[in-house]
Amino acid sequence: MSGQGREEKGLFPKGMILACVILFLLGIGCVGMNLAAGPSEEKNPMGQIADYRKKEEKKKEAEKKKLEEQKKQKKSTDEKKNADPDQDMTEELAQKYYYQKLSAEEQKYYKEILKGLEDMETVIHVSTADDTKLQKVFEYIMYDMPTLFWCDRSWSGSKYLSENRTEISPGYTCTKAERDVRQNQVDEAVGQCLSGIDKDADDYTKIKAVFEYLVNTVDYDKNAADNQNVYSALVGKRSVCAGYARSTQLLLEKLGIQCLYVEGTAGENNEAHAWNIVKCNGKYYQIDTTWGDPIYDQTENPETNAGNNINYDYLCTSDEKMYRNHTIKAVTDYPVCDSDNLNYFKLNNMYYESYDAATLMEKMKESYQKKEDSFTCEFSNPDVYAQAREDIINNLLPQASQGLAQYYGFSRVRYSYSEYTEHYRITVDWQYFEYTGN
Repeated sequence: MSGQGREEKGLFPKGMILACVILFLLGIGCVGMNLAAGPSEEKNPMGQIADYRKKEEKKKEAEKKKLEEQKKQKKSTDEKKNADPDQDMTEELAQKYYYQKLSAEEQKYYKEILKGLEDMETVIHVSTADDTKLQKVFEYIMYDMPTLFWCDRSWSGSKYLSENRTEISPGYTCTKAERDVRQNQVDEAVGQCLSGIDKDADDYTKIKAVFEYLVNTVDYDKNAADNQNVYSALVGKRSVCAGYARSTQLLLEKLGIQCLYVEGTAGENNEAHAWNIVKCNGKYYQIDTTWGDPIYDQTENPETNAGNNINYDYLCTSDEKMYRNHTIKAVTDYPVCDSDNLNYFKLNNMYYESYDAATLMEKMKESYQKKEDSFTCEFSNPDVYAQAREDIINNLLPQASQGLAQYYGFSRVRYSYSEYTEHYRITVDWQYFEYTGN
């Protein structure tokens, strides 16, 4: 059908289509307005702005108040520092045992000397000409500060009596540059030790871990270089008592445990010696890491046959037990160590209040059947020890040795034992192989 006009047909006439489009557009506008205002409630734009402004004003006011408080705190801190320029040092020293034993005047000298030592000054100006006080303060610093491994504890001085001051010249074991290198090495060694200790462990576990770490990683060597400080023990891994004791102090302080460095004499020959006093769970205990080392035991007491056994007699022990063979140098008064509740042998069921041969034989049997390296029995007093000793050596040990041989199918085995008469203790070392000697 060409050439003829057609009538367009649809759902709506043309006029109605235009009207609907207009209404649709108006509807979109209305929906848009409703969406802007919220889906179902009317909002007052001016009220919203007012609420927002109130919130912002409160926020600014809170920030202003906080800033003013910070300024007050800073001002207070600055005033304290102006009153005491060494405030930070003072706060640190509040934890140091020997520093706290000094008078306020002596503490002033302590801080003057300590700052100079930390900076490795060749001449340190101290505001006193009193030799006795200088000697005391310098010694206390050396006792408190295992960190000063570059100081050799010596000093010389020039006094100016009219000015009441002294210029002291300390002895150093290295240069500043060498000190910085060694400090990094010490820090790394400290980190290695502490990484193996649970920071949430109780105090005794931390103390025991440090004790064992030093015993297992350091060898007693009188010829070790720098053997009076932590560098020899922690980095060189060879030291003497001073290196062991200062390293014990440093590591335990890093773990938040109070640890005192002490000096005196020890052993049959009353030789100069150093060890520690530690605070554990509110009580004080003696600890001698050097004497815990079997290498030291072999060096000083070859007849003991200590083998590789750590000597736990000197871990968290009492004054009574320590002073059987140690004498402390009384440079000040020391905490009383009167508790034996952390005795290693008590804690590990190796301690006996009385002697019973059958009980002890059963314990020995359990020990070698578990293939333990050694068996230890400690007795409560010299009378019980005297009663037990002869029977253990002459009867129980030969019987236990025979039982070990039969249990493992050997015809003959050998054993060795060590006596620690000062501590009423016997330790037996088992050998789990056929003995073919004479």
